[in-house]
Amino acid sequence: MKVVLLLIVNTTLVLTSGFVQSVSASERQLERVILEIHPRVLTPNQGSNTTGRLSLMGIYTDGSSNKIPSKSGVFSSRTKTASGNVPVVAVALKGAKVLPMEGGIATIEASLTRGGKTFTASTDAIVAPYYRDYSQTLVLKLFLGMEGEPVERLAHDPTFRQGHEVFCTFEEALGVIRKTDNLTRGIPKIIYLVGWQKGGHDHGYPAWSEVNPKLKRKQDATALDSLRWLIREGWKLNTTVSLHINMVDAYQQSPLWDEYVAKDCFAKDESGKLLVAGIQVKGEDMYNVVYPKELAAGLAQRRIDGLIKMIPELKAGHTIHIDVFIANRDNGKPISPWHAKPENGGLTPDKYVETQRKIFHYWRDRGFDVTGEGTGWAHPPGEHFIGLQPMSWWYSWNPMAIAECLGARGRTDRGGDGDFRFGSSMHGEEIFKEDKENLPGFLGMFCRTTLPWYYLSRLERVKFENEALFYSDGVVARNESGKRIIRKGEFVLREDDDLCTPALWNKREIIAYSKAGYTGKSWQLPDDWRKVKNVDLYRITSNGCEPLKKRVPVSDGKLLLALEKGEAVSILPAGAKLSDRK
Repeated sequence: MKVVLLLIVNTTLVLTSGFVQSVSASERQLERVILEIHPRVLTPNQGSNTTGRLSLMGIYTDGSSNKIPSKSGVFSSRTKTASGNVPVVAVALKGAKVLPMEGGIATIEASLTRGGKTFTASTDAIVAPYYRDYSQTLVLKLFLGMEGEPVERLAHDPTFRQGHEVFCTFEEALGVIRKTDNLTRGIPKIIYLVGWQKGGHDHGYPAWSEVNPKLKRKQDATALDSLRWLIREGWKLNTTVSLHINMVDAYQQSPLWDEYVAKDCFAKDESGKLLVAGIQVKGEDMYNVVYPKELAAGLAQRRIDGLIKMIPELKAGHTIHIDVFIANRDNGKPISPWHAKPENGGLTPDKYVETQRKIFHYWRDRGFDVTGEGTGWAHPPGEHFIGLQPMSWWYSWNPMAIAECLGARGRTDRGGDGDFRFGSSMHGEEIFKEDKENLPGFLGMFCRTTLPWYYLSRLERVKFENEALFYSDGVVARNESGKRIIRKGEFVLREDDDLCTPALWNKREIIAYSKAGYTGKSWQLPDDWRKVKNVDLYRITSNGCEPLKKRVPVSDGKLLLALEKGEAVSILPAGAKLSDRK
């Protein structure tokens, strides 16, 4: 029988096997040790990188180095950052393997005694327990509709403009997805549908059991059939179609209202009366669900399982978006003052967070990641659901502490492009609402934010120094002579709002874009394009790529381009096949 010992986080494992130096101490002495883990990022739910392997390297006074058997060291590990400070990894005695336990970052330490001296080294391991890599996926929202007359404060919101009841049917949604896929050159995408349920956006909660019949295709028997059709069609366009849902809001019109009232699952004021949390549509007061009560009653599990059973296609996408997933109101006030009292359960915001963690895990156990909005909003201080929530719009993680693969950046700036040194994914909803036929500004925002973000997110953020962000592989993003520059040596990916950036999701393609346009600009191509002597250019449009120029010469690794205002072109080695995305 083989016995494997595990080192659990926050404990220490002493390995007693000896190590005999092959060279005498008089010839050289150990100066320091380096501890490494391969791979550094463990992704157990993506079918790869499920185990890490530790290695020790000794650096000696004569400048030489030598691998040291890991069995001769003392190892310990501790959680560096994770929601709930849960154990992130375990270390196995045999083979010095690192085993993922929960999402987050762990620090692994090694110590080694030689010649009466103790040498120590440490490294961090990241466990990203997600089914999808959100650092390499464009995540968007698509608004479908919302019924009812808005209250005064929302009367001029574009969401409630004339015709808002059905803004985009399921059939029209496929057209939006196709144009988006063309404009983004087939980048992997997730699009969450907003207002897919009966009544449209934020109606009917807590029920998710009926699809909005007004969004149905004529040829389908039910709206549910149309929604399932849309999800399947999305796969053909590099797009996972999933749902925007809400677990906190509730309305009297919901078919679940009476049951939730009977089981005391709605928020109450100090006196014990049902608490109105707000109102968006006239005549429809909004109430809040008490997560701990709902979960204890088995109601949260029932509606999650019911949704998955109703739309089995969702399972292939492995993702869901929970909107307004809050734990407290403004200034830390409890969602339900009545239930927060000790005599009524003591359900303070911290108790809500504990329940939210269980909800994250419940979804994950069924094959789903849960994305959301800004993680620092409406939660107790310091709670960012690190290791639980893989992506956030209106991002609030520390980007130098949290790797993009652990917490990805949805759009970060409601009014602009955000920090060019990081880039970001997008939001899309506001562009689709403005004009779902022409998608004004979509291509430009994609090129200025997501295109460089996709490239940068594959790299490690090494340091932030003098306003410059240094990445691994020699990439740096900073201001140079008043210009916003991202470069790798002589290869410049970005100069202000002019970009010439590899589209790394495709085999061999560069996208060039200019916000203002230029008549002639020389771009140094990446090192792996050194053998390319001629390129073909295609104009990127919502209807697909249009041939622009063939066999444009590349001289000394440089390409001379001219672009119109707001134009983007796809650059391929001459004769290479362009992916057909029409």
